Amino acid sequence: MVTGKEKIEDRIELICEAIAAWLDNEDDILSRTADRTATEGLFPRHDVMFMLDSIAETVTPDALRGWVSRVAAQGTSELRETAGSGAIDPESHPRNNHILCLHAGNLPLVGFQDIIATLLSGSVYHGKLSRKDPWLADGLLRILRKRLPELLGGWAVRLEDLDKAGADRVLFAGADASVPEVQRRIHELGLASNRALFLPRTARYSMAWISEADFLDDETRLSKQLIDAMLRYEGRGCRSLVLVVAERSLGEFAGSLGDAAEVFTRQNRPSHWRKPGVSYWRSYLKSTGKEVYDLGGQIITDDPELIGRDDVICWLKGSREDVVRLARQAGPQLQQVYLYTGRDPLGLESGELLQNSEEIRMEPLSKAQRPPIDWQPDGIDVLGWLWAT
Repeated sequence: MVTGKEKIEDRIELICEAIAAWLDNEDDILSRTADRTATEGLFPRHDVMFMLDSIAETVTPDALRGWVSRVAAQGTSELRETAGSGAIDPESHPRNNHILCLHAGNLPLVGFQDIIATLLSGSVYHGKLSRKDPWLADGLLRILRKRLPELLGGWAVRLEDLDKAGADRVLFAGADASVPEVQRRIHELGLASNRALFLPRTARYSMAWISEADFLDDETRLSKQLIDAMLRYEGRGCRSLVLVVAERSLGEFAGSLGDAAEVFTRQNRPSHWRKPGVSYWRSYLKSTGKEVYDLGGQIITDDPELIGRDDVICWLKGSREDVVRLARQAGPQLQQVYLYTGRDPLGLESGELLQNSEEIRMEPLSKAQRPPIDWQPDGIDVLGWLWAT
């Protein structure tokens, strides 16, 4: 008798086999889609390669098994508000739910986690690919379909070109306010059932807390990690660092940040140097006496009024209490709080106060742009949400 557990293990094996084959350039698919992505100016080649390296590092059989085990152990108590009541039973026979994923295009392969979670759950994937990132995901899905044909439905760049699958659940990037319009369009096209559940992913940016103790560690290492979190993908992801709260002022650390940014941009040339709107804010800040410094195509300032503006990073001198206050103000827009763990590997000194604040989700600064496969973009575990009944 084949048990649900064995079925999950089979899916894990096939998913990892497909990812390995894709990364090894089976059928020349990855090289062709990566080249097309870069030559069409959709994403810089260095960002594509960084994303591929991150996937190779984080998607392993052990990582997927750990994700499944954690979701099964935690139950549904944290998920009932969004997914209804009931028990998660990952070892039962898959219900073959149909899942529609509407992928964003701010980063290369930004919908990768949704694809893997859907297949891992035993559901059938249907996808609306982004016009800004149509090639990479298409290549991956074709290789996955060779291994898991029963779980790969259709995908297209236009919603109108998708099969009317009557999806049970819909994942998409957007604010809660956009749900009614998305629901209307999806139902209008017959892409979801009338009882379908919708999960909008809402986070926009991340924050870091840097204590005085952190500044006493290797300054080059600290500045390099901060710059990678700020400038990787040109600050377009919800994990991108746009707000730093530190126990030293911006002026005290700006030189180290500038040096690290110069090295980073030589190795990872930005697709644009500086947008007109950012140049305006740079001139305005200088005219009002605010501190402002160039970081590649972005700027960094000590003016809190600009928190959340595109290509503007804010550095505020403050305390851990300020981190909690700002996190509460940001609400669902805040994805993550990063802690530098150089001289304190467990992050205990930096995180002691933050641990008691339920709105704070913490990770090491070094992992800012290399999240584990089971990371929670908005505090919701997508695999648990798909499994909840």
